[in-house]
Amino acid sequence: MKPETDIRFVYFDLGNILLSFDIGVAHANLAKLFGVSETDAKAAVYDSGLEDRFEHGEFTPDEFAAQVCKAIGATGNPPPAGEVLDAISDMFTPIAPMTGIMDKVKKSGRGVGILSNTCDAHWDWVIRQNYDVMNADLDVTILSYEVGAMKPASRIYEESEKLAGVLPSQILFIDDKQENVDAAVARGWQARQCFGGEEAIRVLGNFGLWATDDQ
Repeated sequence: MKPETDIRFVYFDLGNILLSFDIGVAHANLAKLFGVSETDAKAAVYDSGLEDRFEHGEFTPDEFAAQVCKAIGATGNPPPAGEVLDAISDMFTPIAPMTGIMDKVKKSGRGVGILSNTCDAHWDWVIRQNYDVMNADLDVTILSYEVGAMKPASRIYEESEKLAGVLPSQILFIDDKQENVDAAVARGWQARQCFGGEEAIRVLGNFGLWATDDQ
């Protein structure tokens, strides 16, 4: 099958492409840690926009943990920052069929990177778990909290283009959210909305992004 276009760099989203996640688990973790209801935990940290600001890089991890304690109304001795950060982060599960996929694309001669809206705590947690699906020789890692912008804002795509070092039309991006894909397409990227596993593998195959047995 002839590839759809000449791709020289592939960006993978993190959530729902490489790792699934359940935000309800984070709510439950916080509720248990602080002795409040899950509804109150969600309202204090997520509905308030506090987590969104963390993903924009507005807080250091310690600052965010302190803000969480304040928002939830912790009294006495609040939980250590590390426990707060782990509580919001212990919600990921590797998407097993994606194991080895990034390295397979890399071996086909393309650059490989991760382009994700995430916070320092989530990224730190994911790296510490040493998930097989994350074990890849990445060329670029673009994380919203480091860039100070989140998809679909243009700034994070601009930074991604610079670091990829190829033409926008030579970049393929796979993401679970259509709005993020649309923003990439508007910049001239090749991009597809899909979910990790069979959908993502099929998209990559349609672009001819596989190494042959003798590579």
